[in-house]
Amino acid sequence: MSVPVRSVRRMNDTRKLRAAKQMRRDIRRARKRRPSKGDDDVLVTTVRKALAKHPASLLGIASCFIGWATPDPYAWVKGGPLKESNSLKEFVDGLASRRLRETTALLAVLAELLVEDDSLLERCRSEVSTRNDHLPKWLVGLRRVEVLRVLRRTEVLGDGDELLIGLRFADATELTFVAFVDHNELSGITEIGVLSDSLDRVLVRAHRNGDHETRFEEMEPADARTWLEYGLRTGGFLPRSDEWRLARPLLRWVTTLLPDGGRAYLGPSTDDRAASELLDLFFASPAGAPFGDVDYRDFLRQLCETGCCDPGRWSVNRLWWILDKPFPDHDVPLEIALDAPALLRAYIPFAHAHNGIRQELTDDAIASIDEMSLGYKRQLVARAINEVDDVEPRRLSADGH
Repeated sequence: MSVPVRSVRRMNDTRKLRAAKQMRRDIRRARKRRPSKGDDDVLVTTVRKALAKHPASLLGIASCFIGWATPDPYAWVKGGPLKESNSLKEFVDGLASRRLRETTALLAVLAELLVEDDSLLERCRSEVSTRNDHLPKWLVGLRRVEVLRVLRRTEVLGDGDELLIGLRFADATELTFVAFVDHNELSGITEIGVLSDSLDRVLVRAHRNGDHETRFEEMEPADARTWLEYGLRTGGFLPRSDEWRLARPLLRWVTTLLPDGGRAYLGPSTDDRAASELLDLFFASPAGAPFGDVDYRDFLRQLCETGCCDPGRWSVNRLWWILDKPFPDHDVPLEIALDAPALLRAYIPFAHAHNGIRQELTDDAIASIDEMSLGYKRQLVARAINEVDDVEPRRLSADGH
C-alpha cells in the first residue's frame, strides 16, 4: 500500500498538547504528596479520570511514572541529575499498600509496561492477582493486545522515517503509536507519540491533508522492532526532552509486541557506485568546475556520508548538523573546509535537479547555507587559532625556552 499523505507529527492540536501538559502536572503533584488513606488525592483522581477515557490516557500515565522514577543509565554522560535506583520500587510498594480500584488499575498497567525490570513486573502481577476490583475489558486483556499493521512514512529529503504501529485491545479499541527515526541523529528515536485513533482513521485524516511527495508504505513488523530497538539505544545517549523520556517506557513495551528477526536500516550510502557516479557528473559540470582539487572531491564525499547518507537529497536539518557545529577533521585542509558552504551551494542544486527534488526545497537548503555560512567559517578559524596557540607553548617548552 502507498498513500500520499503529509506528516502526522503535526496532527496533535493545541487542545491535546494542553491536556498532556495538565496530565503531567497532575502526576507531578501526585508524586510529591504524601499518600493518604482516602481515595480523593491527586493520584487516585487522575487514574479514575483516565479509566473513563481512551486506553491511551492510562497507558500514558503509567509510562510517565516509569519514566520519572527510572534512573537514566546515561545521565553521567549527559551531565544530568542521578536518580536513586529504588525510586520505582518505592512507588510500586506504595501502590501495593493501597487497595483501591485505581491503584489496582495502575498496577495492572505497570505489570505489562515494566518490560525492563522483571522482578517489579512480577511483583505487580502478583499484587493484581490478589485483588477483585472491576477493571475495563481492555485492561484485563492487556497481555493479549494485537498488532494490526505497521506503516513507514519516509521524508522526501531523507531526514528520517516515521513508523506508525496500529494496535487493537481486547475490547476492540484501537490506537496508533508513532515514532520518528531521525537519520541525522544516528537513526535514533527523537519523537514518540500516541494517537487515540485507529491507524486506518489516521491515514484517512492524513490523506485529506496530504501532499504528493510523502507516502506511507507497509513495513514488516519485525523490521520495525529492529529499527526501534536500535533507535532507542542510540537515542539514549543524546539529549532528549522530558516528553521523550516519559514516553519511552510505553514505546519500549510496544516494541516487545513486535516479532524478532527483522532487518536493520540500510541507508543510501550502501550504493557506493551510484554516489561516485553522481559526484563524477557534478565535478564534470560547470557547477563543479571551480572545485577541481581532488581534496574537494574527498571532502564532498565525506559530507555525503552525513545524516541520511544520501548524496542526492539535502534538507535544512542535515545542513544544520554540518554547518552549525562543524566537527573537527584534521585530515581536511583548512582552506578546503572553509569552502564547504560554497561547495554545498554549488552541489545541492545539481544533486536535487538530478533526483527530481522540487525547487522550493532546494531554495530552503540554499537559504540555510547562506544563513549559517559566516558562523561556520568563524568557528573553523577560531578553532585553528586556538590550536596554534596550544601548540606554541608546548614547542617553547620542548626547546627549553
